[in-house]
Amino acid sequence: MAHDEHNSGMRKGYNSALRILREVDRDLASPNMDDTWGDGYVTYNVSKDLIHKIYGLIKKDMEECTDDQF
Repeated sequence: MAHDEHNSGMRKGYNSALRILREVDRDLASPNMDDTWGDGYVTYNVSKDLIHKIYGLIKKDMEECTDDQF
C-alpha cells in the first residue's frame, strides 16, 4: 500500500511540474514577426526549445520513476 501512495504522490508532483511548465510556455510573448532574426525572435525560439527539452525530460523521468517495478 505504501508503494502505491508513494507512486501517487510522485505522479502528482510530476503532473504539477508539467502543468507549471505549460503555464510558463503559454506566457511567453510571441516575437515581432517583422524582426525575423532579431534578439526577440532568437530568445523566443531558444525559450521554446528549452521548455520542450525540460518537458520531455520530466515526462521521461516520470515514466521511469513511477512505473510499478515490484
